[in-house]
Amino acid sequence: MRPSKVKSNPKLTTLVLGALTALVVVSIILFPDKAFQSSLEGLTIWWKLVFPALMPFLILTELLIGFGVIQGTGVLLDPLMRRLFRLPGISGWALASGLIVGFPSGAKITATLHEKKLITRSDTERVTSLSHLCSPLFMVMVVGVGFLHSAKLGILLAIVHYITAAITGILMRMFQSPVQSSEDGLTIQTELVPPGPIWKHAICTMRQAYLHDGRAFGKLLGDSVLTSVQTLMLIGGYMMIFSVLINVLTITHLTDALRPLTAALLGFMNIHTDTAPLWIKGFMEIHLGAYAWSQAQDLALLPQMALLSAFLGWGGLSAHAQVAGFQQHTDARYSFFFQSRLLHAVLALVFTILLWKPLQFLLKDTEPSFLWLDAHPHTEALLPALLNSGSLWGIGTMTLVPFALCLLVMLTVSALLRTSDKKAL
Repeated sequence: MRPSKVKSNPKLTTLVLGALTALVVVSIILFPDKAFQSSLEGLTIWWKLVFPALMPFLILTELLIGFGVIQGTGVLLDPLMRRLFRLPGISGWALASGLIVGFPSGAKITATLHEKKLITRSDTERVTSLSHLCSPLFMVMVVGVGFLHSAKLGILLAIVHYITAAITGILMRMFQSPVQSSEDGLTIQTELVPPGPIWKHAICTMRQAYLHDGRAFGKLLGDSVLTSVQTLMLIGGYMMIFSVLINVLTITHLTDALRPLTAALLGFMNIHTDTAPLWIKGFMEIHLGAYAWSQAQDLALLPQMALLSAFLGWGGLSAHAQVAGFQQHTDARYSFFFQSRLLHAVLALVFTILLWKPLQFLLKDTEPSFLWLDAHPHTEALLPALLNSGSLWGIGTMTLVPFALCLLVMLTVSALLRTSDKKAL
């Protein structure tokens, strides 16, 4: 039975996109200097942070899907993913990418899996929400060491971020039934794998996927590079557009209109600082928002970290637009992703407050071992100095080893669960 496709209102979508486009055009005309500077800022973040981190993984993923390696790995990860999140094992690759590389790699890989009819619509929605994570490199090295001058605070943000992400994924799984049918005859079974050695089934699945793809290595490599570059150009365009919107909104009267609302939201924390510009940046783009919130001098450390953690869980409208762009060729619902981001943001805010003292106690004896950027004498020049650092070009290689280790740990845990299930029988 084919599931009904849930589509958004095309008139509303056209109206929103048209209004955003008109706003960008008007802002460029009215504030050409500001628009140029802000677009250059977004381009710099994309080129220095996003491009080197995502490019190798996007190409590698396309190649491994064509060779059937990801399909075979999915068989090995099936016990772990189904036990924890009620998801097929092949989604474990997207989850590992989101854990180490960060967003929007998980959304892109998940959309690719759905387009190749390897996962269902409901699985696509849940995997996209589960794998939409900030990379540990960004939270610890960029936000912690670079922005806050403290590796301990970056580690604290990362711990809270991943704990609340796992809780969000477990809570969101209640919206999925154990057995689901998807379009074009694809069926997700409740049985993990057929009887027999699981590695033989993985090799068989990998071979069948490779034969079904049928592309030669040269063709597959060319398609992988082309698709990855197109994806990165899409991401870069979104980041530049939202960077322009952020700077335009902060210099207009919208900031004045948001001041009463932000004051009411922060009233329960006894905070009376003007944070309206920070809310705009955090709500729109997470890189610029994280930098803005980390430099808020008038906020106490705990509310500053709690709000920063919440915005890291939210991810920014720029990332939301990227996810919606990847889901354009699928029938996945953006509303599910939106709800998961709200839940993650709320949980991150609450857990940062609850775990503040315990984590401070656990991290009190740790010292930063990679403080490559000392406290910058000019705070306003910190972000350009960080982005101009040549060491950030090693992001791509620095994430390959942690990604392999994360995948190895997931495979080991999955094998242990498979063994325990066989003993229980």
